[in-house]
Formats: sequence, structure tokens, C-alpha cells
Amino acid sequence: MRVVWVLLLAVFSCSAMNGLESRLERQMHLWQKRLGLDEWNLSLRLVRQSEIDSNSWGAAEWDPANRTGTISVLDPRDYNLRGGELKLDMECTIVHELVHIQVSPLDARDELIREEVVNRIMAALMNRPCPN
Repeated sequence: MRVVWVLLLAVFSCSAMNGLESRLERQMHLWQKRLGLDEWNLSLRLVRQSEIDSNSWGAAEWDPANRTGTISVLDPRDYNLRGGELKLDMECTIVHELVHIQVSPLDARDELIREEVVNRIMAALMNRPCPN
């Protein structure tokens, strides 16, 4: 009987995560289009904190020559937020990482300056403060 409960719990957990991933992918495609990156082939993945920098909520890797990339967003299990703030911050993370791709041709050599510019653009696009 325990095996059945464990399997049911696993199925519900996977479907909940798939629903979250689907929502985040829809958000990414919406912002991708809004930022004029619709020619890019981008994918999204949820990652655990151990897979990205310990001080971040997301990451992006991209290949400008092929216009491909991956946006990584922190898994909700590792987040310090819940509910509406969590959803908002995950969207902010997606926008933040897309802005990194958008401004990458500028090649800002100072990482702190680049982060400040990306955060200002992200905040202007969101038209609201982000929790993290």
C-alpha cells in the first residue's frame, strides 16, 4: 500500500512541476517576443540551487551565432518565497535572464555595471518591484 501512495505522490509532484514549467515557458515566450528575441530558439529549465551561483535565482547560457540558449530558473524547493511573490520573482528572473541575452552584444566588461543595467531594464519592463 505504501508503494501505491509513493507512486501517486510522485505522479502528482511531476504533474505540478510540469504545470509550473509550462507556465514559465509561456511567460518566457511572451517576454522573448516582447524583447524582440523571437528569432531565438530558447528553452527553460528548473534547476536546484547547487546547479547555479549560490547568490542567484537564475542563469542564462546562449550562443549568439546560432541564436540558441537556455534560461535556468531556481526550483521552488530552493526559493525563499512562496505564493504570489514566488510566481512574480520567477517571472522577474526570466525577464532578467532574457535582458542579459538582449544586451550581450554590448559586452560590458564590468560585471557589476552589467548587472545594474540588466536590473534597471528588467524593473522598467516589469513596471513593478521584484521580491528578490
